[in-house]
Amino acid sequence: MRSINQSREPAELRKWKRENSKAAQNLKYKNIPGDVLEAIKKSLLREQNGLCAYSMQRLTGVDACHVEHIEPQGHNPEKDIDYSNLAACFPTDGGDISHGYGAPVKGGKAVRPNEDFVSPHSNGCEKRFVFSWDGKVHSAPADTCASKTIKLLKLDHPALAELRQRAIATHGLTLSQRNLRIKTQRLTISEAKTLSRRILQPDTSNQLEPFCVAISQVATLFAQNSQKRSKRVRGAKRS
Repeated sequence: MRSINQSREPAELRKWKRENSKAAQNLKYKNIPGDVLEAIKKSLLREQNGLCAYSMQRLTGVDACHVEHIEPQGHNPEKDIDYSNLAACFPTDGGDISHGYGAPVKGGKAVRPNEDFVSPHSNGCEKRFVFSWDGKVHSAPADTCASKTIKLLKLDHPALAELRQRAIATHGLTLSQRNLRIKTQRLTISEAKTLSRRILQPDTSNQLEPFCVAISQVATLFAQNSQKRSKRVRGAKRS
């Protein structure tokens, strides 16, 4: 998960709300026309730089995601059409639990953002999750809210961890190439530091690389560990 800065709701949604302002019964998410829903998805995808708000997987377009209500409609109906409560998430069908993780497994469970659930719209939320070499994710120390979020979204699901692991290894960030069965070139300390910063910057198409936060964290750790090893080697040679 990474922090998403939302802009103003799309013009199409504002227009639809104005047109139905005198018929409050029509102002429900289920009544949003298809063209307005598509505009909402496009806006969310721009803000999210093409990544799923929860899993950080690539979302190739409006047909590759669904609109997630961070606070479920059944528990917080007043936020049913509140743009700040919406996020674009994997997979296409929000009811498809076959992948075993993400928005579908969260379902309609009631959550309290930043009390028992980390919202991707909260500042610095990426610092509350710690990713390791093998693609696994843990909560930051003593962060029970992040721990509950990982459990609720199944962000530690083996399939998702494997996707992260492969993305990390593709950049040469692995201590054991043999176990990953991926041929990569190990990075230098300088390259790892550069990668940790660069990977968090959108490309010319405003897209971020999938699992960018995990890659950045591991690149930083890789550089730190490599520096420690270098110091130990130099110290051993001098002695």
